[in-house]
Amino acid sequence: MQLPPPRPRRGPALHHLVATLAVVLGGAAHAQAASGCEGVYFDPQKRFLHNEAPAAAVPQALPAGTPLGAVSYRPRGSATAVPLEDYFGKFCTTGFLVMHEGQVVFERYLQQARPSTALLSASMSKTVLALLIGIAIGEGRLSLDERVATVLPDFRDSAFADDSVEDLLRMSSGVALKNSFRPGEASDNQSTNPMIEPFTDVRAYLAGKKEKDPAGKVFNYNGAVTAVLGLMLSARTGVSNTDYLSTHLWGPMGAESPAYWIKNRAGQEGVQGQFVASLRDYARLGQLIMTLGRVGGRQVVPQAWIEQMTQLRRDKPQPAAVPYYGLHVWIPQAAGGRAFAWGTNGQNIFVDPIAKVVIVHTGNSPEAEFNGNDHLFPIRDAITATLRAPKQ
Repeated sequence: MQLPPPRPRRGPALHHLVATLAVVLGGAAHAQAASGCEGVYFDPQKRFLHNEAPAAAVPQALPAGTPLGAVSYRPRGSATAVPLEDYFGKFCTTGFLVMHEGQVVFERYLQQARPSTALLSASMSKTVLALLIGIAIGEGRLSLDERVATVLPDFRDSAFADDSVEDLLRMSSGVALKNSFRPGEASDNQSTNPMIEPFTDVRAYLAGKKEKDPAGKVFNYNGAVTAVLGLMLSARTGVSNTDYLSTHLWGPMGAESPAYWIKNRAGQEGVQGQFVASLRDYARLGQLIMTLGRVGGRQVVPQAWIEQMTQLRRDKPQPAAVPYYGLHVWIPQAAGGRAFAWGTNGQNIFVDPIAKVVIVHTGNSPEAEFNGNDHLFPIRDAITATLRAPKQ
């Protein structure tokens, strides 16, 4: 695709306005279920530059199981149980899918979304990249103790230079970084987001980071850290991260729809939060994690890597409060292999290998991230309890 020459870099506030106008003027085909629902979460690959990983030639089946039935849950801080259906319209849910023992027991689309609709991952993208890192390590292309400057020589004077792959995966780079989701506020996660700053050279921006965090190598969550990992992976595989995804994960996993990574004008993919896929393929990713990287008779991701990703390491830097953090995946207080991918504005893939449950939730409102979490985590627990209860 022939691109126009680069234009001067715009500020994040203007880019947020441009992105919003693109949604409105582009005629987003999805109805707003409630005030505050954001259309940009639907099929963003139609409005932004992207790389594409095609669907598998033969998709992995998602068989239907016994329907979940009615579920009620009690929101945090509430003494009253409410039905699951009450949640959907309140927090701009776009899709909700539950698998139990490898079968789909609940699947719902809202705001005119469909099974083929591509939904923005937000930070669930980080976990997708971590799966690819594990595959590359299994192939001998990378190692957990490898340093950034060894893989990216232009980072030798950067604050990231001595960070290991593991440091980055654990969000403990020791680099002074600012994280913010407030539109227009200068921050490293937004400056490296191709949907907000499409003209930023992310590699040069990150190589130019010089300041260390005075607190040292503590847990400091920021998408810019994932962007460094994405640059390292691509440097070692010799292909784009989307191409590596296509040949090593998306096809072998049996995806039924294409996946996309939104990219900037320099072709740099937003691996930190701009992955796009269908609800059912997010469920396949959750199922793959639950089965320790195995799909059918094929080991797609090394089993040891899934176990390492989801292992709770209290001896490593951790958030100040639960949930905990593994290798670019979140770990609930009740660990034991349980994990979840978590993205802002209501994106979640919950994986519980003990209950054999995968729950995928997508949404498109900040309310789904903040007030919604007082509902979503109890919903997860109520669904799991329902599916584990003895059958009548």
